[in-house]
Amino acid sequence: MKSVDASELPSDKDSKKYFLISDNLGKIPFKIVTLKILTPNGQKLVEDFRQTKGEFLGGGVMKSADFERLAQQNTNALAVRQRVEIQLSFMSKKEQLKMSTKITSEWIAFEYSLVISQTLYGLSTSIKWDKFEQIEIRKKGIFGQATAQLIYRDNKNEVCVRSIQSSTMNINSLRDIARACGVAVN
Repeated sequence: MKSVDASELPSDKDSKKYFLISDNLGKIPFKIVTLKILTPNGQKLVEDFRQTKGEFLGGGVMKSADFERLAQQNTNALAVRQRVEIQLSFMSKKEQLKMSTKITSEWIAFEYSLVISQTLYGLSTSIKWDKFEQIEIRKKGIFGQATAQLIYRDNKNEVCVRSIQSSTMNINSLRDIARACGVAVN
């Protein structure tokens, strides 16, 4: 994916709910994970978004049929996916497998917002922490998987409910970060 000019991105620093690392050194109520947990795309997004969305707090690989449906309704995102699929068709099985580890969907928590990235579609959704009404954590699924339901208001002030699935560890991390940012979590 191409580099993003941070000056062109909308800043989320006007959020009313946030968690500043600089103000909380030594008393952070969650474990900040290294960038290595993210795909190369997620790591690049963190670099690009730091100026507008604050410091990286955590993240993880995820799946979401809800966010996939949104991407499928976006013609630009569909064009990105078609290009990626064409590229994949010319690769060996080994290269396809290597590439598939780089196109995973992710949630990336920053000080001022949560970013949902769907690399296969080249689509990123930024949700300010103060736009969240609640995050509901669901029971563990099979194979150590858990789900979270994100309930937030979009730019039109309409309530959106989206589900994501990830490892229990990742969902627990999202829960702890959201709480620290002042979001109601059940």
